[in-house]
Amino acid sequence: MRGIDLTGRGELPLYEYLYRCIRDQVVTGEIAAEERLPSRRTLAERLGVSVVTVEGAYAQLVAEGYVVARSRRGYYAASLPSLPNVAATMPVVAASAHTAKAGWEDKRAAGSVPYDLTRGANVASPGAARLWERALRDVISHEPDDVLYRTPPARGVMRLREAIADHLARSRGMSVDPELVVVGAGAQALYGLVAQLLREGGPVGVEDPGYARASETYRAHGLDVRYLPLDAEGISVRALRGSCAAVAHVMPSHQFPTGRVMSVARRYELLGWAAEKDRRYLVEDDYDCELRLAGRPIPALASIDATGSVLYLNTFSKSLSSALRIAYLVLPASLDTMFDDRLGFLSSTVPAIDQVALAHALESGAYERHVARYRRGMREVRDALVEGILDGPASGRVRVEEADSGIHLVLAVEDDGRGERGIAAAARAEGVGLAPLSSFAHVPEHAAAGDGRARFVVQYDGLSVEDARAAASALGSVL
Repeated sequence: MRGIDLTGRGELPLYEYLYRCIRDQVVTGEIAAEERLPSRRTLAERLGVSVVTVEGAYAQLVAEGYVVARSRRGYYAASLPSLPNVAATMPVVAASAHTAKAGWEDKRAAGSVPYDLTRGANVASPGAARLWERALRDVISHEPDDVLYRTPPARGVMRLREAIADHLARSRGMSVDPELVVVGAGAQALYGLVAQLLREGGPVGVEDPGYARASETYRAHGLDVRYLPLDAEGISVRALRGSCAAVAHVMPSHQFPTGRVMSVARRYELLGWAAEKDRRYLVEDDYDCELRLAGRPIPALASIDATGSVLYLNTFSKSLSSALRIAYLVLPASLDTMFDDRLGFLSSTVPAIDQVALAHALESGAYERHVARYRRGMREVRDALVEGILDGPASGRVRVEEADSGIHLVLAVEDDGRGERGIAAAARAEGVGLAPLSSFAHVPEHAAAGDGRARFVVQYDGLSVEDARAAASALGSVL
């Protein structure tokens, strides 16, 4: 068995990523048929993970027939028939839709780098694990089993929905009826619910460059997706009107990947567009609103919506961990009955015990205290990275954009002829992963600023302050 690098697992659970790595080595012959695998304890010690993680991976491999468990002898690779092009058809983690379209090379193909700024953190935010441990311990100790282990209704446990409504009132200035809150296993699951609710209304307009998982989820549910350009104020309403879209998916408080904040004027333009015709809706994706690093959080679009046309969507993935898979959707009253008619048969995709634990963290104030600490920590990381770049040898060629809006920023570099890909390749050679802004655009022209600068999306929430300084130093030599 060759070495396994666990740093590239993305959002996959650790045991599943380990299972996929071993599976692919068996399929490609890197682990030969009948080769004995390390014992569970040996592999756990080698990788620095728990024995339970290895047990889970081995159990799945055995269940699917890639590995054979022999009593008192251990685990052995199964003998498989040869398959054509199997390495190409079974990647460890599939490339996202936007990277595949743009041809941007996935970092795993070229090997991992010490300072990967191409994606957000793959682990819980600092302090989140302790917060979650305390919350689970408290609810297990004090809540009855019939509360913690029952099957939750389609919209989620009412206690959490009430806690979310209170939280939104405090943090976003929103007056929310808990009955209209829907809890789901991550934003992507909720994108799917939105698609099912609005599938008959017409095309959906998405920001471009934008968040590929949203647009691809809509496409997977059969919606016609229209990719709309941005200007300095946000999504182009002119392009939206010309697209014949009935739904617009927007990120007003911190657009991904550009980091732009939508102007108030553009927000009212969008609300006006939605009010012009029946069954027009805006999906407000407010994914990291609590992590604005300067000033107060930007008010939500939903907080000024008098038209009843905004579906407000948020997640705890950025503030806690994507591994928890908890997000929520606030429906406009006009979709209340439709949700019950179309989706009321569902059970919530988040276990009741997790919902009650999160409600406890929100009610006690522990969540807000954690977010405040995390925000301070991210500000220190951001400052170390930005100061290191702007005080370094490339200061005259580099501009930092949208550094206060949330926990990613855009690096604009005077192009010296290498282009985005050449600069990114040079940065990778120095141990820094950079993602070109154009790799997030479905239509390449939508990412072009026309100012002779190459732009890169820098996601730094996986760095420590020391890592940020080291990454800035490495970038200085490249830029």
